[in-house]
Amino acid sequence: MTSIAIDIVIKNWISENIKLSQPATQESLKATEQILGFQFPEDFKNFYFQLDGFADWDWTKNMFSIWPLARTLEEYHHESDKNFIVFADYLINAIQFGFVKGKDGVFKNSGESHELIANTFSEAILLINSDADILY
Repeated sequence: MTSIAIDIVIKNWISENIKLSQPATQESLKATEQILGFQFPEDFKNFYFQLDGFADWDWTKNMFSIWPLARTLEEYHHESDKNFIVFADYLINAIQFGFVKGKDGVFKNSGESHELIANTFSEAILLINSDADILY
């Protein structure tokens, strides 16, 4: 995702009065990757260097929430599926969006299976921002 696209997405969220977290640091991202045993794709890192998800469990008007790294770690510790790394959800975890260790792309998890929804993190953010049907 180019910085222009990031700027457009952020401006959209600001116009919706979504509370955004301060950018992640390289140290916090590296520490998160070490704990998870997973390396985030570059577009994820670039995005999180712009903002570390939504603050205070905030969400879009369509009820999507982009998680800060701290929430990703907190939820990971409570999940039984340690191969699924969640970075966003719809309707308070009714559907989760994240990465599957060892697979490329972004997946949704609305039960027992993971379904590919996007080839890249950037594409997934654009889908979330546009409220695409594939997310449901």
